[in-house]
Amino acid sequence: MATIKKYLKKDGSTAYMFNAYLGLDPITGKSKRTTRRGFRTQKEAKLALSRLELEIDTNGFSKQNYSTFKDVYELWYAQYINTVKPITASHTERMFRLHILPKFGDIKITKLSKLACQKAVNEWSESFSAFHLLKAITQKMLNYAVSQDILTTNPMQYVVMPKKNETLKEEKTQFLELSELKDFLDTANEKLSFHDYLMFRVLAFTGMRKGELYVLTWEDVDFVRKTVSVEKTLSVVNQKYTVTKPKTKTSTRKISLDDKTFSELIRWKKLQKQELLKYGFHIEKDNKQLIFHRNNNTLLHPRRLNILLSSKLKTNLTPHSFRHTHASLLFESGSTIKDVQKRLGHNNVTTTMDIYTHVTKTSERKSIDELSKYANF
Repeated sequence: MATIKKYLKKDGSTAYMFNAYLGLDPITGKSKRTTRRGFRTQKEAKLALSRLELEIDTNGFSKQNYSTFKDVYELWYAQYINTVKPITASHTERMFRLHILPKFGDIKITKLSKLACQKAVNEWSESFSAFHLLKAITQKMLNYAVSQDILTTNPMQYVVMPKKNETLKEEKTQFLELSELKDFLDTANEKLSFHDYLMFRVLAFTGMRKGELYVLTWEDVDFVRKTVSVEKTLSVVNQKYTVTKPKTKTSTRKISLDDKTFSELIRWKKLQKQELLKYGFHIEKDNKQLIFHRNNNTLLHPRRLNILLSSKLKTNLTPHSFRHTHASLLFESGSTIKDVQKRLGHNNVTTTMDIYTHVTKTSERKSIDELSKYANF
C-alpha cells in the first residue's frame, strides 16, 4: 500500500513524497519499501510511483539495484552447500569471508564492473599463489546470478589472468637429498621424543600429507602385509577441526612400508601404552587408538609438526617438504610417474609432473656441477 503526503521543506516551501511497499525481494526474501521525495505536485508523485511499480512488475528487483554482492552470495551459498562435501563448502566459505567479500560484499550486484573484477584478480595474484581459485569460485557465484536473471552477463568471465610467478613458486618448494634426509632424521631422533621423531620418519617414507598422518589409528596398519591405509584426514569444517574422508578418491590409498619404518611403528606401539599411562590415560579399544596424539590422547594440534620444525629443529622446512622429498627419492630410485602419482594420492598427474620436472632440473644442475669439477680448465 502506497501513501502520498505533502510535507514542508527546509526552505519553507511545500512538496510531495510517497512511501510504498514493493513486496518481497526474490533474491533476499526480505520486505522492501521505498521513499521518494521532492515532487512539486501530487500528480508528479503519483506518476513517479506508477512508473516505479511498473518497473518492478516488468523487471523485478534486480533491475532496481536493491541487492548487494553479499546478498546474492548468501542466496547462492545456501544452494551450493547441498552440492559439495562439507569440507569443500567450508573452504569456499572461508575464501569468500577472508578474500572475496571484503572486496565486493557491499557493492550493488548490478554495479559490479569488469574493471573491478580485473583489479581484484590482479591484487589476489600478488598475495596468493592459488589466486585462480578465488577467481574461479567468484565466477561460479556470478554465473548463478546470471542464471537467476539478477545479472545479464558475468563480469568476471572477461578477466585476463595474470601470469603466475613460477620462479617464486619454485624457490618456495623445498626437498631434501637422501644424505640430508638421513642427517635430519638423526638430528630429530636425538632432539625430539621418539613419538615426534617417528612422525617425521613416517612422513618422509610414505609421502603422506600431515592431515592424513594426524588421524592414523592402529586399525589402519596391516601388520601382515606391512601397509598403512589412508582413508581419512584432518580438515577444517565450519572453522573447526574434524576428521573427514579425503577430498578425492585418489587420496584413499594403501601405502607399503619399508622395513625400518615398519619396525619403528611396532616399537612405538609397545611404548605407547606406558607413555599414556604415565599421563593417566588408557589405550583405546579395537585398534581405534590414535598412533600420534597429545599427552591427553587427543588429536594433535594441526601445527604441531610446523612448531617442531621451527622451534625445536630450527629449520625452514615444512611438513610438505617431506612429501616432496619422498616423491623426489622415488623418482631418483626409478619409480614411474604413474606409480608416484598413485602412492602420493595425487588427483591430477600435473602435480606429479611438477615434482618430476623439479627433480630433473636439480639432477641436471648437479651433473653440470660435477662436470665443472672434473673438467676444470
